[in-house]
Amino acid sequence: MHDFNDLEGLRIAIEMERRGEALYRKAARVSKKREVIDMLISLAADEVAHAAEFTRLYNEALARRAGYASYGEEASAYLSAVAADIVFPDGLMALREEGFDNVRAVLDYAIASEKDSILFYMELARLSSDQEARRVFLEIAEQERGHMRRLCRQRAEL
Repeated sequence: MHDFNDLEGLRIAIEMERRGEALYRKAARVSKKREVIDMLISLAADEVAHAAEFTRLYNEALARRAGYASYGEEASAYLSAVAADIVFPDGLMALREEGFDNVRAVLDYAIASEKDSILFYMELARLSSDQEARRVFLEIAEQERGHMRRLCRQRAEL
């Protein structure tokens, strides 16, 4: 397995959120049920907000690393592939099996994706030798936990 550094981990975090947003927007276009469409659009908006926050954390980490080179096109493609394998591994096909028009199924899918994200960030925090990077990964994991708790509350209200 590739050894990630803190900046790579943050780039993966951003890419995972972007992929989540794209998936939820595509699913919203396919769904026929207004309630599910609205929820999917809301989930996509959450992913946009998370990506913005993780971009801020990335930029802060990059600023602390004066002279640290930005990743090129090839590295970005690699990080995108890693993110695809971590969260939303089967994309629309996995969600389709559960049903684009089933609110509970969409929430279950989103909750499972959040759990995978949390585990990934906790592992990055555990493996990081940099104290600040560890703090950032734990902060991201906590933000994802908050998102998961909100999704669980939504599911419980069904």
